[in-house]
Formats: sequence, C-alpha cells, structure tokens
Amino acid sequence: MDNKTLATKIIEYSGGTDNFSSLTNCMTRVRIKYKDLDKVDLDAIKDLQGVQGINQAESTQIIVGPGRSEKVKTELENQLSLKNDDNEEEDEKQGFLKTLASIFIPALPAIIASGISMGINNVIMNIADLRVAELGIEATESLSAQQVVLDSWNMLEVSTFLGIVGDATFSFLAIYIGITAARVFKTDMILGGILGAVTIAGELSLLGLQTGQGGLFGVILGVYILAKVQQWLRKIIPNILDVVLTPTLTVLITGALYLAVIMPIAGFLSDGLMNGIIWLLDFSGIIGGFVLSALFPSLIATGLHHGLTPIHMEFINATGATPLFPVQIMSNAGMVGAGIAIYLLTKSAKMKENAKGAIPTTFLSVGEPTMYGVLIPSGFGFITASLGAGFGGIMIRLLDVQASAIGAAGMSAIPLIANGDYLKYLLCYAIGCAAGFIITYLVGKARKYS
Repeated sequence: MDNKTLATKIIEYSGGTDNFSSLTNCMTRVRIKYKDLDKVDLDAIKDLQGVQGINQAESTQIIVGPGRSEKVKTELENQLSLKNDDNEEEDEKQGFLKTLASIFIPALPAIIASGISMGINNVIMNIADLRVAELGIEATESLSAQQVVLDSWNMLEVSTFLGIVGDATFSFLAIYIGITAARVFKTDMILGGILGAVTIAGELSLLGLQTGQGGLFGVILGVYILAKVQQWLRKIIPNILDVVLTPTLTVLITGALYLAVIMPIAGFLSDGLMNGIIWLLDFSGIIGGFVLSALFPSLIATGLHHGLTPIHMEFINATGATPLFPVQIMSNAGMVGAGIAIYLLTKSAKMKENAKGAIPTTFLSVGEPTMYGVLIPSGFGFITASLGAGFGGIMIRLLDVQASAIGAAGMSAIPLIANGDYLKYLLCYAIGCAAGFIITYLVGKARKYS
C-alpha cells in the first residue's frame, strides 16, 4: 500500500477529516490527536498493510516505520489541509519525562545525523592514531601527527567535513533545545534560543561561570521561567509598547536570573545527577546492567526513552562519553532475537510478513517496528525480549562499553561507540540477541505458540 492510499484509509477509519485535532510524527510513528476517539476504528487501522502497530498514549501513535512516518504524515496533511506547526496542543499535565521527550524529539534527527557523522569520523581518527603509533609519525608546524596521516590518505578534508557536521549539532545543542523548549512551553522560540546561546557564551568565565554550566537541564528550566516572565510582562505592559518592551525585558530579566541563579544551581544538580548515575552503575555492576537494559523496552514503548537524551548529553559534554546509552540500546538486541524466534514459531502469514519488514529495520536502527508489529501482538515476546536485552546489559557493564555520541541503535550505533570498542559492542549485541532468541523460543514452545 502506497503512502497516499495508506493515509486515505487512516482518515476513513478515523471518523473522517473532521475528527483530527492535530498531527505530527517522530522517527517511526505518526502521532494523531483526535477530537473524538470513540469514532476511530483502531483495530481496522492496525490491520492496514504498512501499519506495524498502534500505541495509545497522550496521542494515538500509528507505527509505520522509520522514513515512512514523515511521508505518511505529509500525505495526511495534504488530504486534511491540516498543518501541525503550532496547532498541537500539549497536555499540560504530562509527566516530566514526557515533557523532556516533547522537547528533544524535534532535535533527534539532527542529533542522529551529527552523531553518526561524528562516529564515522571517530573511526577514521582511531585508525589514524594506530598508524601514528605504529610508524612514530610526528606533527608538522601546521598539522598534527594524526592529520599528517589523514592527509597522506587524502582523507583530511573528509575527516574535517565530518567533524564540522558533528560539531554543528553538539556544539550548539543548547540553542536548539532552547528553541524546542520554548515551543513546548508556548513562548517565543527565538528568545528560547537566545537563552540557550547564553549558556555557551565564551565570556561566562568573566562572571565566574563555566561555558555549558547547568547543561541542557538548566536551559530547559531557564526557558520555562522565560515563558512565565513573558506572560507576566504581557499582562502589565501597554499594547502600544508590547512589541519593544516585552521581548527586551523578558531577555534581560530572565538572562539575569539565569546567570545569577539558574546556571549555578543547575550546574550543581547536573553534576550530582551524573555522579549519582555513575555511582549507581558502578555499585550495581552487572545486576544494574541487566535491570536497566530489561526496563528500557518499556520506556521505548511509551516514548519516554527520549526523556533520557539530556542525561546522555550531559555525560558526553562533561566526560566525552555516556555509559548509559549502550545499556539502553541493548533493548534493540533483545528485540531482534525475540523477533526472529517468533518468526520461526508463528504460522500466521500476517505475523511473518510483519516480521520480515520489522526485524531488519530493528537490526539496523530502531526497535519500534519489531516491538509493535511482532513482539506485543505475540502476547509474550515483549517480556522475553526485555529479559534477553538484560543479558546484553550485563555484558555492556562487564566490558565497560561507552558511547561518544548518541543516535539510532542496532548496527547504526557501531560508529558511536567510544574508545574503538566496536568488537566489544558487537559481542554484547550478539549475546543480547541470542538470549532474546533462546528465551522467546523456549517460552513460545512451552506456550505452544503458533
């Protein structure tokens, strides 16, 4: 079924064009808010060819897979004459992690693109480092020893380009998050970006602060306060002066509060959070690796895993690597193994068709297609996949595998692994996959699943 036909059918089973309130998408899901959910035939939508599952949360999330979600959303917009932009009404009572997810989801494509670019460049640089050590190559007046090697391979320009693309997101991420946070908190997005830019200003040392102090959590808190300050000012400033005084005073008042109070406090809390997580991982060891990896599929199922992005970024900004992300993406390995087991066990043509499309996608990048199209419909595969992921988490902690950037999971994560530990990551992934397969296959046989 092509994207246009799929969109037409979704509209048909959604109670018609008048039943749509808002529409957006993430990497794998088309997210719809309906005016009246009772008019929607969710089972009929779920059975459409190309739909891999439905997750009902703060919105109806139709899983169609990576790449296709944007195309289906566009077709829906064309037929509905509905643009998301600022029409999406966020649930003001949503939880903390859901709020973070709403802030970070728009930035994920850029984070993934730059993360992959940075990861590929890291691979190239690691190989160059080995060559430097092997031959004892020395730096010149204009090039480092590493750059001398890259230049001899005609790879210096390529490596420089990949580094620029990687830095384009991560060096200015505070600005982008300031913008997306402002959108969530319903305030001026460019003012939110300004507050993010304050965080990375080079002159902060003159004020006794460090560049990036408080991290992304500080930016989000600052933008939340900025939204409140702007609302207050608009109540007291005459309309004729609003266009000049409101943005100016909003930036000055919030900026002063941000530098004097928020950055120092957020910096203290951010450092405490990272130290606490490191202590927890070190203290819990392989047991913690098992528990965390086994729990991550549940976070992915609800979309709450995006709320952990700022934690990963805080680690990367402070230490150059995050120990938590590899633990998280072992959920992918468990899902691949469990999905293969269900594919072999099932006699359902529909399930086999879903598995054929979903499992390769999960192996390469994201887990939602296999989760919603194969594991959850099986009735037990989600739990067995989670247990399998736990064994991958054990190995991640045992081998201390970390990531220097974040992005997609599966094989797409290989360039993101820090310290050149690519083989260690693949070993962990293989064990998580094997565990997911064995547990799922045995449980399926015991349940006489077909």
